[in-house]
Amino acid sequence: MSKETKIISGVGIVFFALFAFLIYKTSSGTPTSSDPALLIGPSSYMTGTKDAKVNVVEFGDFQCPACAYANPIVQQLIKFYKDNPNVNFVFRHFPLPQHSNAMISAEAVESAGAQGKFWEMLDLVYSGQNEWSGNPKALDVFVGYAQKLGLDTKVFADSISQKKFQNVITKDRSDGQALGVNSTPTFFINGEKLVGIPGSEEFKKKIDEKLQ
Repeated sequence: MSKETKIISGVGIVFFALFAFLIYKTSSGTPTSSDPALLIGPSSYMTGTKDAKVNVVEFGDFQCPACAYANPIVQQLIKFYKDNPNVNFVFRHFPLPQHSNAMISAEAVESAGAQGKFWEMLDLVYSGQNEWSGNPKALDVFVGYAQKLGLDTKVFADSISQKKFQNVITKDRSDGQALGVNSTPTFFINGEKLVGIPGSEEFKKKIDEKLQ
């Protein structure tokens, strides 16, 4: 090995070591908490109150397959903690631009919420994702869900067509962007951003740690 090659190799090793050190410093340490004002909006749907000891906030996109995968886990946890006033689950919209029906599905869930069926419609929209995702007649599918839930379908459909909740949805997204959300679903527990989608037991463990 020539002297020049040794120098280049040495520089490469030092650079790699420095890079690895920076990654370690970035990924270790105490998690930082996010701005509470950005996490829960004034019109956000939640299972309890924002004064709960533990607030679990999800930023989701109804057309996102990963969100649909995570929904049964979240619903299981909501059911488990339903009688515990110290745990509050919050949903925030984060429609991704690459999903053609992300906005209309968010409008559908908000429109159902206006008639008292937010969480029920959320569950139907996620579980039926394959029916309406990319479907040019997604509104017809959502009206069918509304009928199943016993909603006033005319009021429901008019609300969606008029984009009545567009400002609410875009405000959720802008709050998410300010919090550094760039993919869905993104979860926060008491302002601490989670990495990936925890399994139900891992998720429960994280919540229980905050309850102590």
